Amino acid sequence: MPRPTIPLDELIAYLFGPESSTLAAEVSRWLFASARFRAFAETYRDKIRKKARGVRDDEGRRDLAFELAIASRLVEERRFVIEYESYGVGHRGPDFRVTFRSRLRFNVEVRRMRRPAPMPGAPADPTPLIRAVCDKLGQLPPSMINLLVLGADGPSSAAEALPGAMLWLQDRAARKDEALFRDRGFAGVRDFLRQYQRLSAAAWVSGESGPPRATLWRNPQARHPLPADLARALSTTLLAQTA
Repeated sequence: MPRPTIPLDELIAYLFGPESSTLAAEVSRWLFASARFRAFAETYRDKIRKKARGVRDDEGRRDLAFELAIASRLVEERRFVIEYESYGVGHRGPDFRVTFRSRLRFNVEVRRMRRPAPMPGAPADPTPLIRAVCDKLGQLPPSMINLLVLGADGPSSAAEALPGAMLWLQDRAARKDEALFRDRGFAGVRDFLRQYQRLSAAAWVSGESGPPRATLWRNPQARHPLPADLARALSTTLLAQTA
């Protein structure tokens, strides 16, 4: 990871404009706290600037903040080399391409769940998780390890719901529920399974309020399974507390 070279106040102004904003304040904390994330932001400053200027509402701001929060965690793992939107802005490709130990490449796609989290103690509704997974499968390249990172603002019981949601999808496919998968945008069960095998693992990340938490689920049907050493590195990295 190259060293930062741009004065921090100039970098923040370039990324987010001269006027202060909630997004600028949030990301600035991570830039101050981490030289590695600051170097990442310098390298991809034009992409971040374009996305920040394209934010239209508070939900869009939170989506971008979550995406950059995941980047701020990934870059702290020194065995990772992170590329941001290497498939091109506006293309249906993963957000990050990562090289592990200089030899193993994998993709990371990020999705913030906009639905409000359930009240403490209430069971999580798996429907938003199922919808998010189905929406994202088409963005995963077939020839590499792919990780889908999901999350929401604040803590959520969806962390516990993630494995169950994935098993529910597998069960519906085993039962040949053609109508369900057509309703989710697939041609049918066979099309779903073809795309589902591209997903090596899914993670739920929370911790903006309270201690960081991460749940990592590994897909037993993946064409490119997540190796154990990479799974350990990701679990530790995704648990990193953003400043």
